[in-house]
Amino acid sequence: MGKKYFPAFIGAGICLFFVKSGILSLFFLVPIGFLNFRYNYRIAWFALLIAIPVNAVVSIVTATMRFIPFTAVVWENLYFTVMALVFALIIAPPPSLNIKLSGIARFMIGSCLGALLFTGIFYRAMVSPGFLEYVNSMMKTLISAYQSSGSDVVQTALLESITGEAVMKLMKSIMFRGGSLVSCVFIFFISRQLSLTLVRLSSRIKGMVFPATKSFAAFHVAPVMIWVLSLSLLLVVLTGVAKLEIPEIFLWNILMLCIILYFAQGLGIVQFFFSRPSMLPFLRFFLIVLFIVLLFSPVVNVILLVGIVLLGIAENWAPFRAPKPNGPPSTPEAGGN
Repeated sequence: MGKKYFPAFIGAGICLFFVKSGILSLFFLVPIGFLNFRYNYRIAWFALLIAIPVNAVVSIVTATMRFIPFTAVVWENLYFTVMALVFALIIAPPPSLNIKLSGIARFMIGSCLGALLFTGIFYRAMVSPGFLEYVNSMMKTLISAYQSSGSDVVQTALLESITGEAVMKLMKSIMFRGGSLVSCVFIFFISRQLSLTLVRLSSRIKGMVFPATKSFAAFHVAPVMIWVLSLSLLLVVLTGVAKLEIPEIFLWNILMLCIILYFAQGLGIVQFFFSRPSMLPFLRFFLIVLFIVLLFSPVVNVILLVGIVLLGIAENWAPFRAPKPNGPPSTPEAGGN
């Protein structure tokens, strides 16, 4: 058993190192994903059973030595435990859960649970006494950097007119109205893709066969979601006009959920066209490089992301990935994750 589960001990150690390192904490879920895709779900879950209690012990010892408030330790361990368990349920579910819920259903439900945690952490930070002072300090630092760089006087004056209270209000509005959900989706998606990439690389190095996984090219949103998107958009406008904040926040999150799904569908369409056998290799390479450049270009990337969402929505009426009638389909039969 020791040799069989030895990778779990290594993965748990790397996971804890990442979460405690600060700069690499964003990737603390990647070792769990790697263990699942490289070995199996039992190894991934065994690593979690090691990492969660060890993380709690290390946090308590560190807090005692540095006189950190106990509430901070609770929230830190709650974040690690919930995010790790949710991620494991998404990518490495027990067989019974895998049959009952599709991959995309687990992903979205898990992201919603993570969003609730993110919102709680943000709200706790926002109501803490020193948070406003911290925001004001950051604003002063930003203004000083603008002034020292010789930026436009008008832009500097506009920046100086922004108060810490206004920044906090904007942050609250964004986080409550889908910001937390998008953050969780980003973390889970990046962790999953990095895990798959590392497994692919290790498989090629060792000459192993990488297990098949579904791609975006085979992903389709259920047709009923277009009605959910339309209705939630309408109700967001109506609740905003009526100033019903709580229903508006709830509806905004539903709307963002729909947008994320259609963004994934849009990416599936893009991947479908990039992977067509008829496309010349150099043209495919050029388009992929162009896509990446545009994705990291300010302003242009916003237009690109919105365009991908609209592309995904448009497939409700235009079958972009329909197989050609006179030939075999260029991708496997599409089905929901």
